[in-house]
Amino acid sequence: MLLNDHEQWQQNPRKSETTSDLLLWLLQVNDSQFPSGAYAHSMGLEGHMQRGLVKKPEDLETFLERQIVPNLLHFELPYLLRAHQAASANDQTALQALDHELDAWKLGAEMRNASRQLGNRRLAMLLKLDQDEFLQNYAVQQPPCHHLIITAIELRNAPPATAACAFTYQTISGYTSAAMKLIRLGQERCQGILRKTITQVAPDLQTLIDQPTDRIGWFNPTLEISSMRHARAHERLFIS
Repeated sequence: MLLNDHEQWQQNPRKSETTSDLLLWLLQVNDSQFPSGAYAHSMGLEGHMQRGLVKKPEDLETFLERQIVPNLLHFELPYLLRAHQAASANDQTALQALDHELDAWKLGAEMRNASRQLGNRRLAMLLKLDQDEFLQNYAVQQPPCHHLIITAIELRNAPPATAACAFTYQTISGYTSAAMKLIRLGQERCQGILRKTITQVAPDLQTLIDQPTDRIGWFNPTLEISSMRHARAHERLFIS
């Protein structure tokens, strides 16, 4: 289905980049060396560890399955697909509206600021790499620049399925990488958990792309509370 989606995108008159350009760009902006600052954030995982909710690899698997994957499928990916559609249509007004909606949805200040920091750092790096008028105009408006909004903009010339897969991988990989610094977790086990989680989310991801939903929302008070406590912790390794 991803290939079909790509073939449809190839016929889009707005497409201006070759397949090779898009693939190389996708690899570069999703590489662990890309300086988005993601390495400094656990996005609530350290707070969970401090509360004793994630102590071992099995706990991490449960955390990803029950808290992060539902948040992706019911909240972040639907927003990403809307933002990708707006960016593909060069609709900066719609993008800014989505950006501000996300700001209101993220209740915990630490998680909200982390998303803004990642987005702003990603945008700043993109502006250095690509003299893109669309990016420059968006930056001038000084919106919150949440991470998924900037990801949607940077991949607006790619098929929506590609953008959704890239964001899903970024998110899950970010948690497993942070987990290696917080609990006893080796590289092989880390890759196994990453692969298992991606395999679990893939069927629902395709359904979400094929049948976009009008209902967006996911409430996870456990993660929000851990994040709020983490912001006041006396000792911590990560910013969030």
